[in-house]
Amino acid sequence: MNQSAAKGAFRGSIASMAGVLALLISGVLPGQVCAQDGSGTPDVQQLLDRAETVYESLGSLQAQFEQTIEIPLLARRRDGSGTWYQKGRGRFKMDFSDPAGDVIVADGQYLWLYYPSTHPDQVIRSDIDANVTGAGMVDLQGRIFEETDTGYAAVLEGSEDVTGSATWRIVLTPTGESLYRRVRVWVDQESFLVRRFEILEENETIRTVILRDLQPNQAIPDSVFEFVPPDGADVFEG
Repeated sequence: MNQSAAKGAFRGSIASMAGVLALLISGVLPGQVCAQDGSGTPDVQQLLDRAETVYESLGSLQAQFEQTIEIPLLARRRDGSGTWYQKGRGRFKMDFSDPAGDVIVADGQYLWLYYPSTHPDQVIRSDIDANVTGAGMVDLQGRIFEETDTGYAAVLEGSEDVTGSATWRIVLTPTGESLYRRVRVWVDQESFLVRRFEILEENETIRTVILRDLQPNQAIPDSVFEFVPPDGADVFEG
């Protein structure tokens, strides 16, 4: 891959991972019950409203993740796994153990993307700005919750088992301009934390992330989110 194509691929990954951030730390407060219809199914909008409440109050989240990226147009698939960290609105990290060394991290000022498994000499850095969209925007989740009434059509598709836990599966379809064609989230029926999400991008790429061993409000030091580009690596502005 030439340098221009590599930079484009990295930028696409950054924008997509910003979308992943939009879905994390979602959930409904344990012990609370949403209004139900006659079938016992909770009201999807009330569930999302409570998810926003939990997002506003939850300080951090640590979990193990498994990620799959499928690119039908290229007949390609990429799998990864590792540890997921989220702290506040400006700090985030996907620390890959497979492929080892790959990392996506937001340190409060910059969003970094480094894939030594495929591009050991290239790093992408983007400014974090709460007032913009795309690569420079980290806190997409808060904005998505704010726009669920007007920016997305939400449907509760049903229940599904995810890693041994019963979940509610919710599909969000943008009603206007968006980076995504569709977003799905799977909310645990007991803890009301998100255990899985799926993003269908405009180019038909499908990103699926499954979260295990969820640890809400875990004490995570700021040093976890520090990133220093390796010696000799070219740093491109995203």
